[in-house]
Amino acid sequence: MKKLVPSIFTSFNLLCGFFAILSDDIRIGSIFILCSLFFDAFDGLVARMLNVSSEIGKELDSLSDLVSFGVAPAYLYILISPFDNMWKYVPASIFVVAAAVRLAKFNLLPASKYFKGMPTPTAAFFLVGVLLAIYYGDNFIYDLSKDPAFYAMTPIILSGLMNSNMNMFSLKSVNSGMLIDKLFPALSFLCFLILLFTNPELALPVSTMFYLTLSLVHNVMTRK
Repeated sequence: MKKLVPSIFTSFNLLCGFFAILSDDIRIGSIFILCSLFFDAFDGLVARMLNVSSEIGKELDSLSDLVSFGVAPAYLYILISPFDNMWKYVPASIFVVAAAVRLAKFNLLPASKYFKGMPTPTAAFFLVGVLLAIYYGDNFIYDLSKDPAFYAMTPIILSGLMNSNMNMFSLKSVNSGMLIDKLFPALSFLCFLILLFTNPELALPVSTMFYLTLSLVHNVMTRK
């Protein structure tokens, strides 16, 4: 029975991603995706607390993540497209395929304290940040979103980062014993909190960029 508990939260993750698509609205859909992020983090926490795991749960988690952090943000991103033809589907389609490949690779990788490539939820976090910044009237992001190059390249760059070989630190790396593995996650979280209270429209995309930058610095500093 205990093994079913994490799967329940995983199912909530999946349903939130489904509802994000059904909403057909960048604000409501983005909120559902953020709820998916919560359930995605919580199911892993519950599994560790109960010390349970299963192959079915692992596969269900990946499928849920593909819907919530691949298909759902890609669909909502299409809603802000500056194109009025079939080209508006291309960048989002690339993002969905890249997310599927990233999640498949993640299941095959051995357990590690670092992420290999940008996690799919982090990439979705950035897209959701762009959508919410547009909805809440950030002029800078709004103007960028009307640029066809920005619209096309953003999902493509995120797709490349998801499937790169770059190590990106995670909460698991905090226990590695290295100072930077403790410092960088704390700095990323602090950046998000500061932006949340000072410029909430840009909190998600800017904190994601900050996390990416620190990960690049981390790779340079830990390179042997």
